[in-house]
Amino acid sequence: MKPSVLLSIALCLGLAATASASSLMEPAGLPDRFMGASNAPSTLIVYSSPTCPPCIRFEEQLLPQLKTRYVDTGRLRLSVRPTVNNQIDAAILLIADAGGLMRRDTTLARFRAKRSEIFAAKDQEKMLRSIAAQSGVDSAAYDRAMKNAAQRLALQRLTNQAYDDFGVQGTPSFFLDGVKLSYDGTLASFSRHLDKPPRR
Repeated sequence: MKPSVLLSIALCLGLAATASASSLMEPAGLPDRFMGASNAPSTLIVYSSPTCPPCIRFEEQLLPQLKTRYVDTGRLRLSVRPTVNNQIDAAILLIADAGGLMRRDTTLARFRAKRSEIFAAKDQEKMLRSIAAQSGVDSAAYDRAMKNAAQRLALQRLTNQAYDDFGVQGTPSFFLDGVKLSYDGTLASFSRHLDKPPRR
């Protein structure tokens, strides 16, 4: 199936809100892939789309800083939940999963780097197949990924839960310990909370 493009990519700068801590930690469709210690004092849930420019900026520029400053020091555990805002998102995420867990981050990074070219391409499927092949997903594996109805449904369930149950209005969206953060595109969005001394 040749993917189509929905040109409106949602940007959520964040509104103060609280999600039920128990329900937020029960993602629909797909389990969390946490980075960081399980006993870290804070937990950050990130909803991110592979074609959303602010998401790309977060994952390329801010996420490494969060890892170094908070995750690697045991102060934060973090999960980036894949979010489907358009059909290209769905295709990219299906391909990334088809490539295997060890190559998933590299595959997603390769697609992020080609975002503008994918959206501008006359034959988007041809370009997606080409990038997939560079990531070790050959034509047969690509076809299987696109036909993986169970994985596609799982991604949609996770996305629907974010928008319908947790008040997500666009991507990227962030929940720190159950509270939706107001995100201004800088590390300060997180450090103003994470750098506070723990409550006694």
